[in-house]
Amino acid sequence: MFVDRANIYVKAGNGGNGCDSFYFKRGMRFKRRNGGDGGRGGDIIIRTDDNVATLLDFRYRQHYKAGAGKHGSSNFKKGKDALPAVILVPPGTIVREINSGCLIRDLNKSGEQVIVAKGGFGGKGNQSGKPATPGGIGQEYHLSLELKLIADIGLIGYPNAGKSSLLNIISGANSKVGHFPFTTLSPILGVIKSSLPDKRVVVADIPGIIKDAHKGKGLGIEFLKHIERTKVLLFVIDIAGVDGRDPSEDYYSLIEELRSYDAQIIKRPLLIAVNKTDMPQAADNLKNFKQSVKKKIYPISCKEKSGIDVLVSALRKKLETGK
Repeated sequence: MFVDRANIYVKAGNGGNGCDSFYFKRGMRFKRRNGGDGGRGGDIIIRTDDNVATLLDFRYRQHYKAGAGKHGSSNFKKGKDALPAVILVPPGTIVREINSGCLIRDLNKSGEQVIVAKGGFGGKGNQSGKPATPGGIGQEYHLSLELKLIADIGLIGYPNAGKSSLLNIISGANSKVGHFPFTTLSPILGVIKSSLPDKRVVVADIPGIIKDAHKGKGLGIEFLKHIERTKVLLFVIDIAGVDGRDPSEDYYSLIEELRSYDAQIIKRPLLIAVNKTDMPQAADNLKNFKQSVKKKIYPISCKEKSGIDVLVSALRKKLETGK
């Protein structure tokens, strides 16, 4: 299950108390203060991890607490600091404080982290010459987590255009395929090899966009937001028009939906793949499409797996050169 929103409660650990202790033995005129300081409470840290794909785990666990620092003891012994509690999230997670709405951090890189609640300070022991003090209280917050996928390529298209089939072919992502609207009910990620060493290309199959999606219709804005972080847009058009739609109108409608949602998105590099070229009605539609859309077009057939290698090569070049 793909989950891209969650609310959690975090509580950092309290600091340990300082020790109020005195040392005295025969021959000493005055007692000696020897109480140690308390340990610091554990912080709450949110860290991104490539092995975490969604916010699903936070559906089942919403409360996170760090340990308290140990109390100081006699003979100047300091209490042990508590370890931080680390919460793992996918790259692309936005962390906000719910009550104020304040943005804490947009964690968009792997291994990036932020302290969202600081542990309480350790109390001072009486070794300093003053009475011992209690440890500080750890911070606590209610946080909202929102995931916006980070992908190199975003597949954009109407339901049943063949995005899931294409993703399965180029990456083996096993996205569900079917001949009815909204077969894909959540974004799905796949990975294809890059010609650059140690570089992977992440492809996101964004659920089908329909007219007025930017207003929340259909699956709407919930999934349009996942296009925001993609580097290259790949439009997948049903050139056979099996659902009775005109391919050219589909393309311009998709462009308009993206523009209405965020005008900056359509300024990114894009490619156009027209799928289902194996069907009889595709030839005439392709001719009309080329006349209407004055851009480079990549004809493919996911059913016959034709034109895929040319398209993948073009995608790699677009990512590596931006041209």
